[in-house]
Amino acid sequence: MSSPQGDGTRSAPAGPRRLRLVESVVTVPSADGLRFVQGTRALHVKGPAAVLRSLAERLGEGLDAHDLDGASRSARLARELESLGWLTDRPPRVAEEPCATERQWGYLTAFGPDAPLMQSRIEAARVAVLGVGGVGTVVAQHLVGAGARRLWLVDFDTVALHNLNRQFLFGRQDVGVPKVEAAASALRRLAPQTDVRGIQRRIGDVTDLAVLPTDLDLLVIAADTPRTIVDIAWLWAAEYGVPVHMAAVGLETGYWGPLLIPDRGHCWPCFERGRRALLPTGHAALEDAELEPMPYSFGPSNTVISALLAHDVLEYLARGHCPSENRRGRLALDGTPMGFLEGRPCACADGPVGSRT
Repeated sequence: MSSPQGDGTRSAPAGPRRLRLVESVVTVPSADGLRFVQGTRALHVKGPAAVLRSLAERLGEGLDAHDLDGASRSARLARELESLGWLTDRPPRVAEEPCATERQWGYLTAFGPDAPLMQSRIEAARVAVLGVGGVGTVVAQHLVGAGARRLWLVDFDTVALHNLNRQFLFGRQDVGVPKVEAAASALRRLAPQTDVRGIQRRIGDVTDLAVLPTDLDLLVIAADTPRTIVDIAWLWAAEYGVPVHMAAVGLETGYWGPLLIPDRGHCWPCFERGRRALLPTGHAALEDAELEPMPYSFGPSNTVISALLAHDVLEYLARGHCPSENRRGRLALDGTPMGFLEGRPCACADGPVGSRT
């Protein structure tokens, strides 16, 4: 994958291979040594404070790769940090001018040591968002904010006044305008170089998705009509090997996932059969009786679920995996702890429905 383009940064001149701490790892003094910390993970190193501070400074500046050899304290520590994925041989970036994504490079190193590669993957990704409403607008905004530059937006609706409590790409001036047009304009204001293609279309069957390119990196299902929208999108996506992700928000709960990747044997019909088999008695019948989407929406609850989806979408695009791969995350908005539903391997006789042979 090529290095990121147009992000306002350049790499330091190439030289001997050197290893340094990734940006998301910080050092914290302790009573008997030093801790290297990344999020909730930590490596505690005991020893004299002055020696460890000096070693941490050397790691921040970079060690020659051969320093990992031998039995010295620095070599042992460097090998341990490398095993955690906390060292990188990428030279530090030298900023030429401020850019929108400069603060996320350190965050990306929480996914892996090669932040430039992951950033370039996000920028090169081809993503379609099906439904430009409460979920789709949030996901699209995060995609473009993170550097994605090629999006397809599909929706048949126009902006209504009641959308504005949660669909923050739109303003009052957009009321009556097709959502795909208003969203595309807002995203281009955020990042003028973004190629956003709005498609005003109602999806009723698989043929309606023929307007999308078949080499997408991801299809995000953010629509709730028709009720069979996930079935329709999966049939299209599985035929071409396009991964799909999804989310929805209800009155008391919301979910995101599963991310389904046809080439990894994931299967929407099998996932859904497994989910419904776990429902309490009578709940499947209640689901079947729901003829229309819930008519109520609340900005904060809608946004938190959509942001969790956006986070996993970007993590998948950056490194090829995310926590909701073949899993559904569920968040009860009354404070109940978050939970995940694990998907089962595909049990279809001929493999995932609609998948390539």
